[in-house]
Amino acid sequence: MLASRATQVRTLLLYAQDDKGLGHVNRTLTIARHLLAAYPNCVAYIATKSPLAGFTLPERCDYIKLPTLLTARAIQRTEDEQEAAKQHFRKVRGQILRDAALGLAPDLVLVDHEPLGSKGEFRDGLTALKAERPTTRFVCGLRDIMDDAARIRALWHEVGVYDALENLYDGIAVYGSPNLYDVVEAYAIPPSVQSKLHYCGYIVRDPPPSDAGLLRRQHGLPENGRLVLAIVGSGSDGYPVLEAARVAVEQLRATFPDLHAILVTGPFLPADQRAMLRARATATCRVVSRADTFQLMSAADAIVSMGGYNSVCEALVAARPLVIVPRATHKVEQQIRAETLAARGLARWVHPKDLGGPRLVEALRWAIGCDRRAHAERVREVIPSFDGAAQLVAYLARWLGGD
Repeated sequence: MLASRATQVRTLLLYAQDDKGLGHVNRTLTIARHLLAAYPNCVAYIATKSPLAGFTLPERCDYIKLPTLLTARAIQRTEDEQEAAKQHFRKVRGQILRDAALGLAPDLVLVDHEPLGSKGEFRDGLTALKAERPTTRFVCGLRDIMDDAARIRALWHEVGVYDALENLYDGIAVYGSPNLYDVVEAYAIPPSVQSKLHYCGYIVRDPPPSDAGLLRRQHGLPENGRLVLAIVGSGSDGYPVLEAARVAVEQLRATFPDLHAILVTGPFLPADQRAMLRARATATCRVVSRADTFQLMSAADAIVSMGGYNSVCEALVAARPLVIVPRATHKVEQQIRAETLAARGLARWVHPKDLGGPRLVEALRWAIGCDRRAHAERVREVIPSFDGAAQLVAYLARWLGGD
């Protein structure tokens, strides 16, 4: 007699396209924890390039480490050789993903952010699995703000994402709110696909237990002084933000003599830059390499952060006045997020090219002087809840729940 679906082991395959950052895999782990808690008969595998630095996998969860291109300082490649090496590793990852998908034969595949994988590396694996195992269900998880909308539409046309959304995917989960950012309009989601779209709200990991007074004592800070927390995600390109925050705090101490700061470098800040920050640390400005920044937010009065999805959402959950310095790259995702939140009165933002001027000081002055209760009320008015992970689990129940 066949076992019922309730007693069969069911397999989930989650793809997170992180490389140097940690945001996508952080969100994917949050999703995995919620899914595995809701479905004791499920196991999960996460495929990612991320080294998963500092993360703990939940029970019944394993990961497939996709290789990244490594370089040796003694070897100098031409631009063409470097591009050829990148394409080779993309093919290697594509083959690993294809083999993993077919070998695991998952009941459900959840692909984060890039519907066909980074640079299309999961395309062959997804289409092969769809052909070989028709019972597998495919869901694309989209962060609401991805990049300049016109650029995303052009890219999706070029690589075939619109076709995949229509013919490969069974569902599309949006990690955001249409009240803040309408992905249908932004990315020109065709009417034939819109019925698959479901806004789950913002996905944030569960807040860790915290004792603000204890956290301050652990970092050698007074319990009652004002505290600025400066964070830069994984830290790979965060030095200018941390250094500017340090300088701004020092300037503001003339107005707020009790002002202190904690700068969290993240695991990937280059060692020489971390050493420079540590050399400038003082009794009123601490520098730490690793910390649970979500936990530290409970002890802070104001936050300076780059504009990544997870960091910004956690600051909003903590309801701390936030100053955003968006990442300075060709992608404008973080700037759009900063502008969107600032327009709603939830944050101030400073362009990275303005870090040397007075704007960060003025934005921090606003954050430090905010009425915390009024700010928290404003956050809840605009974003009533941050239960996106629970909403996503409820959405996926149409494919995972019941017999």
